[in-house]
Amino acid sequence: MQPDAILFTISQHNLSAGRFKVMAGRLEAAINVPSMLVRLEGSSTSLPDALDALVARSHRRILIQPIGLPFTESMRAWLPGAVGNWLERTGRDDLELAIGREVLETTDLLERIAASALDNVDTAEPATTAKTSLGKPGWETPPAFAHHILVCTGPRCHYRDAASMVVALKSEISRQKAGHKCLTTRTGCMFPCNKGPMVAVYPRGEWYRLPDGEAVRQFVRSVIVEETTLPEHLFFSATAKAAIA
Repeated sequence: MQPDAILFTISQHNLSAGRFKVMAGRLEAAINVPSMLVRLEGSSTSLPDALDALVARSHRRILIQPIGLPFTESMRAWLPGAVGNWLERTGRDDLELAIGREVLETTDLLERIAASALDNVDTAEPATTAKTSLGKPGWETPPAFAHHILVCTGPRCHYRDAASMVVALKSEISRQKAGHKCLTTRTGCMFPCNKGPMVAVYPRGEWYRLPDGEAVRQFVRSVIVEETTLPEHLFFSATAKAAIA
């Protein structure tokens, strides 16, 4: 297959928007076909949305190329099924997709990195005792809150649009003036992945699936503001002996 677009994928939870933009620009400049870069977790465009965008731009032969040092084996094993799920849901027969091999298997990149470390040793930053900080001032004291909301933004929930759910959740918490009551934290994979997009609320120990904006609004109103439960979206309680059907 000769691709007419490349979708580069990375699995990197802690990556600034600025560094992400630089990476995307360098990748695009290095090749003569259109490309996109997506993170498979966090707050970036989801894999399905990126594929939708490329197809909307009339691309029909798309190479999905994982990038990592290394790209995790579990993520590489998951990708074919995730891409296949998207392809099946499109209902189209005019698309051709392929998933590239691990870059460390097909290039001498690792060896070149090792050589570069020695070549650039003169530019290395000396370590001294002038700065001996392990964190920022004030980070030893948690803020006051009643509800700790853990939002899963791991790859499988990210595939199910968890990134948009995070934005909607924070917006709704602000709209309902409940920010003082809760601490919202994005997490990596929490399990169970098939229930995403999901949040866990502690110390209550309740896990909710929030599939859309209406569910988010109901969750904030019922669980955070009114401090009741939301049975239609509650699928697990840590105080219960079994998952809620």
